[in-house]
Formats: sequence, C-alpha cells, structure tokens
Amino acid sequence: MAAGAAWAASSGGQILRAFGLTSILLAILMPLLASLEAGLLAMVIFEPFRGLVRRMQYLVVPYSSNEPIHLLTPVAALFAFLIVLYRHKLAMFVATPVAKATSLLALICLIQVFNPLQGGLFVGLSGALFILVPMAWFYFGQHASRDLFPRVLRAVVVLGIIASAYGVYQMVAGYPAFEQYWIDNTDHYQSIAVYKVTRAIATFSNAEEWGRYVELGCLIAVGLAVSRSEGKFRPVWGVCATVLAVMIALTGQRTSIFGLFLGLTVFFMAGARSWGSAMARTAALAVACGFFLFASSQFAPDESDLKSGESVSTLLSHTTKGTLDPANETSLGVRLETWSQVLLETIPSNPLGSGLGDSTLAGTRSDENDRRPIDNHFFTLATSAGVPAALLFIWIFWRSLRSSMRICREAERGSREFTNSRIAMTLVATLILNNFFGTSFMIYSIAPIGWLLLGWVSARSLELPVTAKNTVSHKPYLKGLEPSL
Repeated sequence: MAAGAAWAASSGGQILRAFGLTSILLAILMPLLASLEAGLLAMVIFEPFRGLVRRMQYLVVPYSSNEPIHLLTPVAALFAFLIVLYRHKLAMFVATPVAKATSLLALICLIQVFNPLQGGLFVGLSGALFILVPMAWFYFGQHASRDLFPRVLRAVVVLGIIASAYGVYQMVAGYPAFEQYWIDNTDHYQSIAVYKVTRAIATFSNAEEWGRYVELGCLIAVGLAVSRSEGKFRPVWGVCATVLAVMIALTGQRTSIFGLFLGLTVFFMAGARSWGSAMARTAALAVACGFFLFASSQFAPDESDLKSGESVSTLLSHTTKGTLDPANETSLGVRLETWSQVLLETIPSNPLGSGLGDSTLAGTRSDENDRRPIDNHFFTLATSAGVPAALLFIWIFWRSLRSSMRICREAERGSREFTNSRIAMTLVATLILNNFFGTSFMIYSIAPIGWLLLGWVSARSLELPVTAKNTVSHKPYLKGLEPSL
C-alpha cells in the first residue's frame, strides 16, 4: 500500500486521483466485512465530506464535468444491497405495505432510465444515481439492526457541527484556491451568490445541502436534549442544537429555517399530554422563534448597506428578509411561476414521464432550452418518472407519517424508543416540506438518510399492536432480524 501511494504521488495527475478515490472506496467497503451496519455508517460519515473531497481533486487534475467520485457510495451501496438481498431474498421487496410501494416506485424509475425522451442512456443513468440508488437505503433501514438508526441520528449531529466549522472558516477566511478554481469553472451554480458575496458551502456540494443537513441535525439534537433517557448528555445535545441553529441562519437557506420551525412544532406537539399543553408549547415555540428572528435582524444590515466583504451580515440579512417576508421574495415568485408551468403544461403533455435523468444536470445539458429548476421533488418525479410515480411517492410519505405517529403514541414515555420514534416523526414531517420546497431526496447526503428513515419506520410499524390491548408487541419486527437490547 505504501509503495502504491509513493508511486501514485510521484506520478501525479489522473493516477494520483485514481489511487485516492480507490483508497476511499476501500475504506468505505472494508467495514462491510465486519457488519452491514458498520459499512452503512461508513457511507453516512463520508457523504457530508464528498463535496470537499470532490473539490480537493483539482489540486492534482484540471476541472472536468465528469467526476468519478460520485460513483463511490453507489458502488458501496450496491454491495450492501446485495448483502441484504442475500439474507432476505425477494421477500424484502414486499415485507410491508410501504415496502411494496417503494419497490413499485423503484421499478418505475428503473424503466424510466431507458426512456428515449430524455436524450440518451447516459442521461438516464445519471438520473438513477440521484433518484434510484438512494432508494436502496429504504431496505437498509428496514432490515439492518434496529440500533443503526439511533447511531445515524447521533452521527448526523456530530458531522453537521464538524462540517459547519469548515463553513465558518470559508466565511471568515474565504475559499482556498482549489475551491475557488472549482467555483470559477462549474456551471449551473447561480445560487452560490448572495447579493455581493459568495456564500459558504462548508464541506458539502452546495449551500442547500449544508442547510438541509444542519436542519436535520438541529432537530435531532433538540430531540436528544429533551430526552430523559440521555441522562447526563442532555446538556451536550442542547449545546449542539444551539450551534446548529446558528449555522442554519448562516447557510442562507430560508427553506431550512421554515423546515426547522415545522419540525420543532411537530416535535413539541408530539410530547404534549393534552390540548392545553399543546397550545402552551406552541405559544412558547412561537416566542422562541420570534426571538431568534429578532436577534438575527439586529445583526443584519439593510440591503443598501451591504458590502462585498461582509459575508456573515449579508447572509443574515438574506435569511431574515426571506423568513419574515417570503411573499416579497423574487425567488418565490419565480418558483410559483415554474410550478404553474409544470402543472398546466409539462405534466399534461406527458403524464407518463420523460425519463429519470430529464430533471438532472445531465438532462439539462442535453436540452437545447435553458430550463428553470423545478425545486420540488414531487413535481420532479411527475415530470421525469410520471404521475403514477409521484402519487406513489406521496403515498409513501403519507403512510410513513401516519405510522410514525402511531409508533410514537404506543412507545413508553421517557424510553429510548419514544425518543427515537418522536425524532423520526419530526424528520418525516420536515422532509415532506423540504421535498415540496426543494429536492432533498436528490441531495447526496440527505437522500440516504431520508430513505433509511422511511425504512426504519416501515419496520417499526410491524410492531404496532394488532390486539385490543394498548401494548406494543416485542416480537422481531422482520423475519430473521432479532431486536438488539
């Protein structure tokens, strides 16, 4: 290994990049030899840093739109999927009602890979990397050890803070030369500019991914901080939640702000014992949110006073303005105009879809027209995979939200199971909003977590009581999978 590294370093260029990417792939695959859960956790840890590693490769090679780094986790996920398929055979595709719907959706997406309307097979395969491959994580969440999901939750909090620290560095010191080189060459990245500054993206591939990741991390940290089962670690999670809340404001992602507010509302409502308690919690949350926005506005100057070097104040102004008065935001008007066009023209003209890759960057490049991004995953599925696929996706979320509510209600208060189920219900509700005002299930680090969450909820739903007694069954929630204590 050392000799190979020395040879690659001396050769430089494409050889050094190939050696580096191969080493990363092996580092992700090796934990699979220990257990499925270890391999999945390795992929979860790598994903937030994919964007940074992607940009670091331009230290040794010139810019290219074809980047093999995007194949690393799909290859690792394929090996993990084969392990699950070997253990559970074809029954994994129909283990639960949500599994049946997910499998049917995956089949439709697979067929749409070969749709000739999208501009070629390469475009379809590109769409598969964004939409189809992450769906494998549903089966991981359904069949992996029940301890995996809580571990992933805690990993997201820690990784979100580490990645955000690098984002703060980008705001204060600016982009390093290799990242600035990527910005200067990449296309379809208008969202990186906010007024007169270039917003930070931390270790992620774009600012939206950073915002969504710390949003989920903040909700998870809040859930752990108020959980009695966390004991002496509750203050630590409280500090993490505060840090991540500040980071959300610095990402400049208004949808993440609204997602955080919705998630907190769902979370605290789920813990209420009566309607009076629910209203009191809602009022307290409204006051806290108002204080947060007021504090942000005090640090945010007026748009006319913004200067090109004031990254933090500019992003705070951008965030506060869009959160307090979203109706007057230009981006919202453009988005509504695009959605109207999709609903009235695009979908009626081709209700069966134009190909899985049609809505991806590869599909945009193959189109002669300069299309606006849809920024709505439900509409994206309807245009690329067809209306039936979009309806299936809506049903999957609706059924998962309903199941997560029942799981939370049946769990014993104060237990770890109640904490996990309460956080799960919060995340499902938040991801519905994020997918309506964005494409979270096409984001590198978010889509696997989202599908893993839906798979976990699907598996837990089989433990819901089927008798008249209000008790939870303690039988294994899937055949061949014993719950770990």
